[in-house]
Amino acid sequence: MTRPRQVLIVDDEENIRKFLGKSLERAGYEPRLAKSGAEAFAQIDRERPDLIVLDVRLPDANGMEMLKDIRRRDPDLPIIIITAHGEIRMAVEAMRDGAFDFVAKPFDFNTLNRSIEKALQIVSMREELTALKSVWDRGMYMGLIGQSPVMHKLFRTIERIGASASTTVLITGETGSGKEVVARTIHEKSDRASAPFVAVNCATLDGHLLESELFGHTRGAFTDAKTNKPGLFEVADGGTMFLDEIGEMDLRLQAKLLRVLEDKTFRRVGGTRDIRVDVRVLAATNVSLEGRVRDGRFREDLFYRLSVIPVRVPPLRERGEDILLLADTFLRRYNHEFSRNVMGFSGAAREALMAYRWPGNVRELRNVVERTVLLETKDLIEPDSLPTAIVRARPPKVLGEEGAPLEPFHSAKGKMVESFEKEYLERLLRACEGNVTQAALIAEMDRSSLQRLFRKHGLVSRTYRSAPETAATP
Repeated sequence: MTRPRQVLIVDDEENIRKFLGKSLERAGYEPRLAKSGAEAFAQIDRERPDLIVLDVRLPDANGMEMLKDIRRRDPDLPIIIITAHGEIRMAVEAMRDGAFDFVAKPFDFNTLNRSIEKALQIVSMREELTALKSVWDRGMYMGLIGQSPVMHKLFRTIERIGASASTTVLITGETGSGKEVVARTIHEKSDRASAPFVAVNCATLDGHLLESELFGHTRGAFTDAKTNKPGLFEVADGGTMFLDEIGEMDLRLQAKLLRVLEDKTFRRVGGTRDIRVDVRVLAATNVSLEGRVRDGRFREDLFYRLSVIPVRVPPLRERGEDILLLADTFLRRYNHEFSRNVMGFSGAAREALMAYRWPGNVRELRNVVERTVLLETKDLIEPDSLPTAIVRARPPKVLGEEGAPLEPFHSAKGKMVESFEKEYLERLLRACEGNVTQAALIAEMDRSSLQRLFRKHGLVSRTYRSAPETAATP
């Protein structure tokens, strides 16, 4: 259950504070009340509200100056100004200085509540966008998963390709590395996302069948051609065609594909009429097309036309730090799919996963985790639950100076970083007595990032306050 939105009411009139507090509570909000500027700032420093309703006339502060000060500290915090009747000029000035809205006294609660609802809708949208951005930070990008430098480089390349007007991309990578996922992501990031994405594996059909699939045929073009049939290029018109294992396409068909890329036209098998299409072609291969060109098995002109923008998908062995991230992601997926509750991988199992070379790449890792989750009878996956080839790849134990076994680099680094983060955050909260705003300034981090770290390590800022205060109740 999500907590109610917190609304801080700053007004020196007790009747207004009580009226708004009770009204907000009935409307499902959590009201917090302050009768002065000093009290308001103290509450904001203790815990950030979701919205502030601020009277411009306070006994110890100028509401307009408070508005500017709060906006400097937290430009995303929405503020609704309360003005006296006739102070329209001041209200306009407040809006210019960043207030979300204003209401004039006397007012009914429904008027104020409509403004609060609109402001909090924008807050929710902003939080959703922040969450989407943090997905990248957690190592997930569309259908791709990875935090390693090579994957972040790939994510940036996909962003640029998706936004470009180039119609041909050549995706290279080993079997199981995720070439089709990359192709789909490029499509989703492009202005063709609402049009079809059509995928064809060129190795699964012989030349004549593949030609009929791609370009269609007319009635009577061959024995079984009973009717006219549009090809997949026509189906993909306006969208994206993904040609997997392009290196297996025969030379005759390569010439026809080249014409589509050059002129955007083709003829159906048995047809005499040119058909024009607008299709972005993404081709993928797990073999060296340069080698195929040298061997005379792939057209040189088609190779150069396809490889206008080359994209290399790194094998899993080059993404060492992503192996455990992927394994944990697949573990959650298959726990859900199979209604299991496997808690995770033991330290020894994680070492084995990191040491293995993964010739089948991400697909092999996914299959291993799927099978292991389905068959596992213990809470933790141990090495004896993993395939023999993976267990054999574990490095021999080497003892350090203290006599304890040396861990793999990434495992040891991860534990040290986790330990440092928690120790630093605890010291920071003790020094600031739980004041998150002050802690963010000292750490030179924004509040939201710092609070994410607190949540990650199970730290609650209020438990570090020397003299906890409770919010006033209406």
